[in-house]
Amino acid sequence: MKEITPELLEKYYQGLCTEEEQKQVETWLTSEEPKSPHEEKYLITSWQKIRYKTKLEQSPASARKRSLYGRLLGVAASVILLLSVSIFFYRDIVEETSSNNDPTEVSYRTVATERGQKRTVNLPDGSTVRLNYETEIRIPEKFEDNERVVYLTGHAYFEVARDPEKPFIIYTENTKTKVLGTSFDINTKEKGETEIIVTRGKVAFSEKGQEVNQVMLTVNDRAVLSADKSISISEVYANRLTAWIDNRLVFDDVSLEKIIDILEPWYDVEINVENESLLQERFTYSYENPSIKKLMDSMSGMAGFEYQLKGKVVIIY
Repeated sequence: MKEITPELLEKYYQGLCTEEEQKQVETWLTSEEPKSPHEEKYLITSWQKIRYKTKLEQSPASARKRSLYGRLLGVAASVILLLSVSIFFYRDIVEETSSNNDPTEVSYRTVATERGQKRTVNLPDGSTVRLNYETEIRIPEKFEDNERVVYLTGHAYFEVARDPEKPFIIYTENTKTKVLGTSFDINTKEKGETEIIVTRGKVAFSEKGQEVNQVMLTVNDRAVLSADKSISISEVYANRLTAWIDNRLVFDDVSLEKIIDILEPWYDVEINVENESLLQERFTYSYENPSIKKLMDSMSGMAGFEYQLKGKVVIIY
């Protein structure tokens, strides 16, 4: 069965689908599976693009296209209201969205990773972003003339190409980070907290909307915006804390309980500990791109526990 893609939807609108493809698209449009707000937004954007194309089509041959589009748009609008459309997502979840409030309709590309995934994204200005698991970044198809703005949820490492004329700005839910050209790590995964670690250059970090209270950070500085909106700064060994970008796991006197929080999404596994006293065992070690089995073999030898690996489930006892 053909996958439902934006290209297939546009082919349907243009009246170019085979009978089988047409039936598949119409079945998909009227499915009862609930959809997320993110999916709804993507669907609305797709129809906006099609509507724009419709205005440009003036030839007699376009009559059938508009008729097909009218039927498609009618079905889509009703299922949006019912919140019951299921939109196809690519494995890496790459999509385009538009700002409905911006008359220039700036287009964005959204790149996301799931549990057990990492991904490197090259930006239009030559900058590079490395996404850790369960992370999403929104990137404009073209940066503005006076600044480079992206939006982040999750955990990512930025290597920003220097451009004194166009500052690079990263917005998270609660923070704003502004640089000219540098390297740093941002993590929004801790509930209500955002952490930044600088490995090169200088970074201006602040609560979003409160730039007057921003702090300036340099190499080996770590800043955390807490749930109460206060910012704390400490000095760290940045290369150890950003080792994940090289697929290294580094533990520095870390309890097994906290290590499990890292390993489950890293390997996309479930870890169950039958002997709860083991959760307080602490580890100081560095692992170079280990498999889950190699890691468990090493840790069990150090802490004296046994384990079983069954598919995506690890049982420690």
